[in-house]
Amino acid sequence: MAVLLGSSGQIELRRTTLNDRAFQSTVTPSDINTTKDRFSFDFPQGMLMTGDQVAIKTRDGSTLSFISPGGWPVPGDYPDGIWYVFVDEVGGLKLYQRFDDAVSGEAATRVQLQAITAPVPIEVRVVNNIDRIVGQVTDFELNTSREAVDVTELGEEFRQQHSTMISGSGSMNCFFDYERRLCDNLSDISTGFVEMPIYLHQLLLRTQLGSGFWAKLTLVGRGDKPGARAEDYDDEIWYEFDALVTNVGIAFEPTQPVKTTVQFVTTGEIRLRTRTVTSYIVKEQDGISRLRLEANQAGFLEKEDQE
Repeated sequence: MAVLLGSSGQIELRRTTLNDRAFQSTVTPSDINTTKDRFSFDFPQGMLMTGDQVAIKTRDGSTLSFISPGGWPVPGDYPDGIWYVFVDEVGGLKLYQRFDDAVSGEAATRVQLQAITAPVPIEVRVVNNIDRIVGQVTDFELNTSREAVDVTELGEEFRQQHSTMISGSGSMNCFFDYERRLCDNLSDISTGFVEMPIYLHQLLLRTQLGSGFWAKLTLVGRGDKPGARAEDYDDEIWYEFDALVTNVGIAFEPTQPVKTTVQFVTTGEIRLRTRTVTSYIVKEQDGISRLRLEANQAGFLEKEDQE
């Protein structure tokens, strides 16, 4: 019987918003600064933060005329588009095509803006279609529980209990970090996108769009088992769920690494996923050749290949 060591887990987050809410406002000619490619509109403090991916469109079906023709993610993809935003200290926005550029606020890669002569009514929505690894995580914990309701009837000798709804909660601990450096690299993520722990602090403080996120907690990842047999090399085990951040703490001590503790509660179904190779069956004709069987998510065995 194998013993699993906690040496290869990871956490993936996907930015989500409560009820996928959109915010409506208006961009006026005075809100555009074409020299710095910066614009602004009236939105609640904390609604947007650097690194958010936002979808912007007009409410009347017209074109976003303050975006230059070369600034669209797909040339000619009018009248709306999706960009990453850099939010400065006074709430001004700069648009970018790439997440890394938005986080660093690069001047060379920001989307160019152009002047307008009339107000443009817009609708802004945060979109969250990219999964990111949380960097600097030291450990995480997920707890699930099911409430019990007393259904004992009068006259019964023994107490009767009935299980009801499942709830989940957990925590994660990280070394605090606020930026990605040039030498940072995660080879098992093809995109290389890393979410620094400071995002979880910011997530809790968001006033308009909430502190929701989708998480994938990996216990066993592909290729994470040194010395594993060939049939076990690509096994995977992970949890996935939607959750809300409920508490974020930071511990600061001189000469010691700054640590962050994040607590959360789940808001829906908790799914335990597995992708494993189960066993072999021996072919009848020679007793030596084997067929490998693999279990899919539905629990059925499938013939994968012949060995």
